[in-house]
Amino acid sequence: MRKTVLSRLQALRPVALGSMMVAAAMMTQAATPFQVDVSTAIDRGIEWLARNGAYNNPSSANDASGLAMLALLEKRASGNAGDPPQGYLGANATDQARLRTAAAFILDRANETSFYAYGDGAWMFGLASYALSGGPDKSVLAPGNADYEDIKQAMDRLVDRAVANQAQPSNVGGANPARWGYWCYSNYACEDSSTTQFVSAGLDAAKVFYSSVKAGDQSYADAARLAAINTALARTKVAYELNGAATGSDNASCNIVSPTERGHGYNSAASSGYKPSLAQTSSGIYIQLFGGSDVNSPAVQQYMEWVRNHYRWQDLAGMGNFWSDYSYWYYLWSSFKGMEVLRQSGVAAAPGNLGPNSYGTLAPNAACAVRQENKTPATYARVASFGAGAAGYYGAEVKSQYFDYAHQILTHQCYDGSLPLGGQDGYFGCNSAPGRWDTYAEQSYALLVLQRSTGVVIQRCDVDGDGDVDRSDISLIRAAVGSVPGANDPRDDNLDGKVTVVDVRSCTLRCTRAACAN
Repeated sequence: MRKTVLSRLQALRPVALGSMMVAAAMMTQAATPFQVDVSTAIDRGIEWLARNGAYNNPSSANDASGLAMLALLEKRASGNAGDPPQGYLGANATDQARLRTAAAFILDRANETSFYAYGDGAWMFGLASYALSGGPDKSVLAPGNADYEDIKQAMDRLVDRAVANQAQPSNVGGANPARWGYWCYSNYACEDSSTTQFVSAGLDAAKVFYSSVKAGDQSYADAARLAAINTALARTKVAYELNGAATGSDNASCNIVSPTERGHGYNSAASSGYKPSLAQTSSGIYIQLFGGSDVNSPAVQQYMEWVRNHYRWQDLAGMGNFWSDYSYWYYLWSSFKGMEVLRQSGVAAAPGNLGPNSYGTLAPNAACAVRQENKTPATYARVASFGAGAAGYYGAEVKSQYFDYAHQILTHQCYDGSLPLGGQDGYFGCNSAPGRWDTYAEQSYALLVLQRSTGVVIQRCDVDGDGDVDRSDISLIRAAVGSVPGANDPRDDNLDGKVTVVDVRSCTLRCTRAACAN
């Protein structure tokens, strides 16, 4: 979360600042061939969303508009993992205009709609990320228009109706905590995990939003709503612990692999006979993390074991509770997001426990014939739509869940080789791509995986919270070199868990004022 505004320190001298910028430029790490292709794929994918109305007519995307907005906020300067998301302040004029249109759509719709899990969840994390990365409020987007709420009002409305529509002791008519914590599509009447994961992700972003002391000139702090969110997320965590008793899968060739694995299906074990699925067991991991668990929590370990034992990157191989083809894309994001949250948490796996790099380490065997190991990057030629390159072109990469997913996504991107981009160019729906529930959502999931998104964007480097990155921010970061930052500390630009001269250099390059002046 964003930190309390720090007292300003003496500004850097112009000569030292100029030397630092030169040094930073010289030390910028060159992108690998794979990272270059990932960056190209992201640019193409965002342009497809733009050409198809996700930003200039967000009603086309409707409930997925928050996902498309987050994908644009998460855009990076390159495919390098150390590159921070652009957010609003770091975006170019074209992308800023797109983000303002998307934000205005949410501010207009928030007070004209009732609770709907998919839309509200995505709107919460899209709008929170926009605000926390410096996006302007209603006074700029729709001055004087009574149909639009301001950002705080819209977030309040979305959060309040999410909390009110959660299954809890006061409305489900029972004292069984295994029945609490879920959200159905438009109320609390079913224990659906696909809808619950969206609202949980939205509330987690809202938690960061309400924990922010300042963003620009707007204070978002709200202790009462923050407490309500924490209670709701803790309630959901307990439900997933209690309903993680399910074993097996819908694929007989990869059913019960170990006696200690547990997972979650599309509905809770308390209300259905659903076996665990890849998509919902994966989302159950980050849902528990949002509620206060960590990598060593017993239920998190059981869920991770189930996914590790049934791991797939090509498709879901029937392990999707009857909707395997459609659910592939958000399985990629939910399963990667859970592991990325663990990586960024700073909590190490205890000896003998699984960690965030455990997926893809088991070969298929008699217990799970369809399980897949990590891809070996050096054995793959360049994806043809990005240019020529023989086997070994991606040899600089290491085996990992990220390479598995990102490489597979690149193989499915449509591109006919001509410019400007048109038609299906940039869409992740070619070359035998799995199906989808929604084209805008599926496109956004693919982009979010390529961008390593965890669901909320904070303006990196804006330490004093005044809506820009200037000399005062650089001074504060420089003074903190050697310290260990908290989660989402804007001084830790590369998210490596420490404040170093590398953060000073990268933030200097991201100054939003000429010559990095105050």
